[in-house]
Amino acid sequence: MRHPGVVATPPEIAQKIVDVALSPFDGPPERLRVCDPAVGGGVFLIAAARHLVGRGADPELVARHCLFGMDVDPAAVQATRTALATDPGDHVRVGDALGEGWSFRFDAVVANPPFLNQLESASRRDAGLARRMRERFGDAARGYADTSTLFLLAALDLVQPGGRVAMILPESFLAARDAAPARAELARRAQLTWAWRSVEHVFDAGVRVCALAFTVGAPSGPATVERAAGARFASLPPISVDPARLAGGDGWSWLFPETVDAPEVDLDVTRTLGAHCRATADFRDQFYGLAPFVLDDGDDALDVPLYPRLVTAGLVDPARCLWGRRPTRFAGRRYVRPRVDLTRLRAESSLGSWASARLVPKVVLATQTRVLEPVVDEHGDWIPSVPTITVEARAGRLWHVAAALASPALSAWALHHHAGAALTADAIKLSARQVTALPAPAEGRDWDEAAQAFAAASHASSEGDWRTQLEHVGQATTRAHGLDAPDLVDWWVDRLPRWR
Repeated sequence: MRHPGVVATPPEIAQKIVDVALSPFDGPPERLRVCDPAVGGGVFLIAAARHLVGRGADPELVARHCLFGMDVDPAAVQATRTALATDPGDHVRVGDALGEGWSFRFDAVVANPPFLNQLESASRRDAGLARRMRERFGDAARGYADTSTLFLLAALDLVQPGGRVAMILPESFLAARDAAPARAELARRAQLTWAWRSVEHVFDAGVRVCALAFTVGAPSGPATVERAAGARFASLPPISVDPARLAGGDGWSWLFPETVDAPEVDLDVTRTLGAHCRATADFRDQFYGLAPFVLDDGDDALDVPLYPRLVTAGLVDPARCLWGRRPTRFAGRRYVRPRVDLTRLRAESSLGSWASARLVPKVVLATQTRVLEPVVDEHGDWIPSVPTITVEARAGRLWHVAAALASPALSAWALHHHAGAALTADAIKLSARQVTALPAPAEGRDWDEAAQAFAAASHASSEGDWRTQLEHVGQATTRAHGLDAPDLVDWWVDRLPRWR
């Protein structure tokens, strides 16, 4: 039985990554020691053996002296030993590379470690393991960092200075908020030399992946990064990468601008939306805590102050809330007009103060969307549902903030800088912190005009009026960002959701 998070690697993918890791080494190939700390069925060690033998090494020497691996699954270890032409003995053994290791260091580590999303109960670390991981990896193991990230950091300790690490990771590593500490540590301790983004699904599990290769040792300055994309590893032009940028909080999706279906935009990053608003994201505690207090007001007859509307991400379109117009699902149930029993919530749960904090005028931003989709709760009588983001604006700036979020420039920017975090390659998923870090338009007439147009779109009664006003938002915000880019606005209009 396959363990959670384990995804079989196609042999041709493993071979390419191993070749990237081992090709820079000179000297007798039989002297290289290669490790896979999550060996699975041995596909990476088989690829390493093929590479070394192809360079003239004796196959038996390679199996006995060059290949090392570990896995928590005894069946996987046995499968690896069987797959290798010569039994490597205890060089491939049962164990957990996140908690134990070897008494020496390797020339290279190659792996496709298990992808264990910490938002999923089936793959979540238990309390004891989570504590041990925090003790070893510090901030990189906090929050919801995928376990594959910890294998990448552990690899830095397994490789000697100047050695190589090449590893497959979930594509979300490039953009996920909780991977930021790991990305920063990698930027300090190793030089990125090669990067690949799958773009399409190349694994049976349907997960999108990337792969990164590093030379271990503190980088001395900007360096050239070779790049590839797609299942056939189509070459992309090499780029010069500054480790300081890799260590920053901007994610690494910008390494692959050619793979993003969005115009590239050059925005002034010295102005951010954080000067005009604050953003908050809720999590599973609020989601599950809210569920017992949600009811369906089929006749739309309940008193609004006592029964505020529950607005899910599926009910949010740009400048439109579809509550009461379309059914939605929440916590596994279908609702026509979901409301929250505020009296019971305050009396029977600890979420009363949280609900009060949400019942203010705000912008609600949907996630997993093709463009940024904000809608304004003008009267502050909605409870936003996970995974929407609540954005509270400075006094008098509510419509300005909503218009800024709806701008074509920010949708394109978000796709280029945070691609990989969403469930699909063509969607946007931002954290609350990433929302406030988005570049802001310049103050002035254009932004004012965009705010007025967004308000008009929010009150539109027909698809024609709604689209016309949103196009005005797109044009005015584009000018407010100092751009003359009609193609950008056209791209954005084509991606707007249909009228529902």
